[in-house]
Amino acid sequence: MDETSAAESNRWLRVLRPSPGDARLVCFPHAGGNTTFYHPWAGLLPPRLELAGIRYPGNMERSGESSAPDIETLADGATRAILSDGDRPVVLFGHSLGALVAYEVAQRLEYRGRPPVALFLSGQAAPHHLRRGSVAQRDDDDFWAAITSLGGIDEQVSTVAELRALALPGLRSDFRIAETYGPREVRALHCPVVVFTGDADPTHTPAGARAWNDAARGLFRMRSFPGDHFFLVPWAAEVTGVIATTVKELLRTPADTASTG
Repeated sequence: MDETSAAESNRWLRVLRPSPGDARLVCFPHAGGNTTFYHPWAGLLPPRLELAGIRYPGNMERSGESSAPDIETLADGATRAILSDGDRPVVLFGHSLGALVAYEVAQRLEYRGRPPVALFLSGQAAPHHLRRGSVAQRDDDDFWAAITSLGGIDEQVSTVAELRALALPGLRSDFRIAETYGPREVRALHCPVVVFTGDADPTHTPAGARAWNDAARGLFRMRSFPGDHFFLVPWAAEVTGVIATTVKELLRTPADTASTG
């Protein structure tokens, strides 16, 4: 990889815990989120699964840049970064907005002959079950009240006016592109699809989460946890456990299978 490609990849892709092991888990943040949200996972995942995160332009880690105009632009940039950073098997995980971006990236990787080992989706309805929203169009105070009610906002950002002002443009942009992405026809993937949801998540219905089954030509699994939109914070050990077990199962070689028989 030349210096220009490496620099572009580093803008988008941040390795949170290096590993020379079996695969790389690439995590896509929620609206207004960043890669630090996934830092706690470094101590929960098995050592042979590298942990990385995608940096969105316009958010805290790339606050000096313009926000992406749509989810397709985010997916294009993330896909280029993943493809230019080696050929190790890739596992994708996305929460909320990140689920939609990860889904689009999975399609691009399959098209380029590098399908992900699996696609894990969390806290989001399938594209054909999405409803157009208007939260991003509210004034600053109403918008802030709506997004903080979902959780996931760093306490320091919520209490320091300067940090709130810095975060608002990226947050509003993220919500706008999520709220205008669907509804749209779902396109099925060949890779396994695993969906996580909170049983009290106000952002979508159980049927909307279950509808991701239409995006899976093969293996589909769904797991519900007690909790709201950010259920995966208190249930991080269980969520990462499902990811690790599923990836190990999918990467198991014939020799591994024979040795366990």
